[in-house]
Amino acid sequence: MNHVVTDTDVVSFLFKNHPIGKRYDSELAGRVVLISFMTVAEVERWAIQYRWSEHRIRWLHLYLRRFTVVPSSPDLCRKWAEVMVAA
Repeated sequence: MNHVVTDTDVVSFLFKNHPIGKRYDSELAGRVVLISFMTVAEVERWAIQYRWSEHRIRWLHLYLRRFTVVPSSPDLCRKWAEVMVAA
């Protein structure tokens, strides 16, 4: 199975149907899309901070089900550090 990890910005663009989100369609098509537990935490924070309606929060939770959430681990933290340094 072909996996791809996406970040919070991409998840946000897709959720909002922002035109930038369309740029990622070909990269995500037919793949298992993984998101970090931190992406889930960040979008949950936005919902609380900006006082989203119950309807929008329900839609967010349904939307997040399409992704596989990767839990935290020491290996994941190390990989993040490596990617950030390489960038």
